[in-house]
Amino acid sequence: MARVKPSLVEYSGIIGNKVHYTRFGRTYSRNRPQHFNDCRSEAQLRQRALFKAMQHTSALFGSMLQRGLTKYAHSEGHTEANEFACLNKEHFVYEDGKVLINYPALQLAVGPLPVVDFTRCHANGLHVEIDFEANFDDGKTRPDDVVHIYAVEPQVEICQLMASVCREDGHAAFNLPDLSDETNGKQTFYLYAIVEAANTAVTPTLSPDEKQRNKKHRNINRHVSRSVFVGTITHS
Repeated sequence: MARVKPSLVEYSGIIGNKVHYTRFGRTYSRNRPQHFNDCRSEAQLRQRALFKAMQHTSALFGSMLQRGLTKYAHSEGHTEANEFACLNKEHFVYEDGKVLINYPALQLAVGPLPVVDFTRCHANGLHVEIDFEANFDDGKTRPDDVVHIYAVEPQVEICQLMASVCREDGHAAFNLPDLSDETNGKQTFYLYAIVEAANTAVTPTLSPDEKQRNKKHRNINRHVSRSVFVGTITHS
């Protein structure tokens, strides 16, 4: 490997049998590998499929992970995607060349706040009504803690915040988006909930681009509960 002196011409990538790249402001050049050790064994294919599925799923749940995992992930020195993979690797199973995901078991938020206890999830078409108990018995909760309810449709790759209600309300109602044109008629939504402290709940999460521009982004200040799976809604 050689280090390239600064010049008026900046270049990167492959030129002939050389690979040029820049790290920390310095440009390097090395020989392009002539042979690749890729035997495509069953173990390799399994690991690649699982890794790809975890990365894809963490991107799907991105807005939830920014709310529910950023503070915890940063305390562990991880990104949200890495923390998601650590928490949920056992819920991704490779069988017959496919990765099966146990969506109801996924953990999407970690925090000290107590969760709420869901008692009813009823759907009439795309209209959903949910009842829950506030769980005030532990002495750590506040009536104005906010319960965020998300709907996820993996087929169309949508993760959408559907409702944000106070813990003391005990009820949420909303209409799921109509995605029938994109799913050939059948839609399967997975509903999840995260409880967040009132003082941070009104602050929007930052997109990846906004996080790049603002290194001290506000997502890390959120106080949340662990995530709770609410139910599955299938609509044809």
